[in-house]
Parts: sequence; structure tokens; C-alpha cells
Amino acid sequence: MSRRGIGQRFVMISRWRLETRAERLWQVLARPTQWPAWWPGLLRVDELAGGDGEGIGARHAFVWCSGLGYRLQLVMRTTRVARARELEATASGDLQGIGLWLIEADGPHAVRLTYRWDVELRRPWMRLLAPLLRGVFARRHFALMASGAVGMARQLGCHLSQREEWSAINRLTDESGTP
Repeated sequence: MSRRGIGQRFVMISRWRLETRAERLWQVLARPTQWPAWWPGLLRVDELAGGDGEGIGARHAFVWCSGLGYRLQLVMRTTRVARARELEATASGDLQGIGLWLIEADGPHAVRLTYRWDVELRRPWMRLLAPLLRGVFARRHFALMASGAVGMARQLGCHLSQREEWSAINRLTDESGTP
């Protein structure tokens, strides 16, 4: 990767522990057009295509408020579904990449919901300023995810007992492999 590409890719992971059942959580997660009702910062989700019987191929247009004066527009296309376990989609638009939700049992009355967001910036101004604003972009992502965790718990009527977040990539190297 050239020096120019440094800081334009983000791999961010959020994990929430919710005191609910996987099937109940799935009912909320599998209906993205309803997310704006409980997820602050998510302005709109429009269904563009329904997908097959499992939802594979479904396409949804998302409009997010960054909290910093700009909006992000994404189209998410569902690529993998394992009911009450996994939901994966590819992103295009202002960001390009893959988002993966994983649901895992955590005791008899709780689940861990993990979201892995592996994306590259597509907007020219974001790509240009990425080396300087990388931390700001990551903090805004995690702030939106935190508000989503609280909103989801409220929607489910359950307790959010833990929230973790981390970035899997801190710095990319140039083509020669030197930092």
C-alpha cells in the first residue's frame, strides 16, 4: 500500500453483552428499517431490495449523522445469514467494506453481540484528511455504536451489562513493509 493509503482503512470491533435471548435479539437485528426508531444517529434506512427467503441479497440504504456536521450514506447488501447467529453485509457508498454481526450465547440468559466493521473511506475529503482525523473518525464510530447498544437494550427491554470496543488496525505500512 502506498503512503497515500495509510489511515484510510478501519477495522473496528464493538461487543455488547445483552441480557436477552439470541432469538429475541435477532428479531430486532434482522429488521434494519426499524433501527432508526431506537438507534440515535441513524436518520433513515430504506429497503432497496428484499433478498431471498433468508434475506441474502437484501439491500438497504442507510443515512447516518456523524455528530460532526456531515452525513454518511451507505448501501448495505446482505451476503450471509445464519439465523440468530450471524448477519454479514457489504457496504458501498461513503464507506466500502464489510460489516459482520455475530451473536453468541453468554450464559443461560444473555448474549454477546459483536460487530466487526472493516471499511475504507471513499469520500475524497475523508481520504485526504484520514491521517489527521483517524482518531476522530474512530471515536465517532464508537460513539454511534455505544448509542446503538443503549438503544437496542431499551428496545429489547433488557439490561446492557457490558460494552467493549477496539480497533484491530492501528497503522498500515507502505509497500516496502516499513511503518
